[in-house]
Amino acid sequence: MKTEFAFGDIVSVAGYENRIFYVDAWREVKETDEWGVSEYIEFELTDAINGEFLDAFETDLRLVCRKQFVEDYLLEYDETDYPEPSGAAFHFTDDYSFVIGYAKKEAAGMAKGPKETPKKEQAAGAKQINGLLDEYNDYMRLHEAFGDAEYKTKADAVMTKLRREASE
Repeated sequence: MKTEFAFGDIVSVAGYENRIFYVDAWREVKETDEWGVSEYIEFELTDAINGEFLDAFETDLRLVCRKQFVEDYLLEYDETDYPEPSGAAFHFTDDYSFVIGYAKKEAAGMAKGPKETPKKEQAAGAKQINGLLDEYNDYMRLHEAFGDAEYKTKADAVMTKLRREASE
């Protein structure tokens, strides 16, 4: 299946008027039921202003800005009267110490979670978070060294993954 949207593009979503979202990921879904087979694409999105996560169908999306122009677009974007998140959302500052603190707790096996969670799962989660932190730091170093907006976009995508991991 082919989609007209790319990772890092900014889109609007039907039902979420006056809000803009980054395209983080998509998945191709092939669903079979008693009436036949249907195929469609689901998108994982992050609100570009307040960080709320959202899943949407491709038919509900409209392109606002391609990823190579996102930085300039957001610099001129007027956030006045930007709608509040419609559901539970996570709000983050530019201080990513919450992720590092979470990773340290996971690595030490001290994260609060279901008692039946095996230590192997906790260690695997910590390893994944540490890997994502390394990846984020690498992209930010490349962005700072070369000033390429693509590295910043990739770093933002990794941070989105980190936020999701930290909230689970």
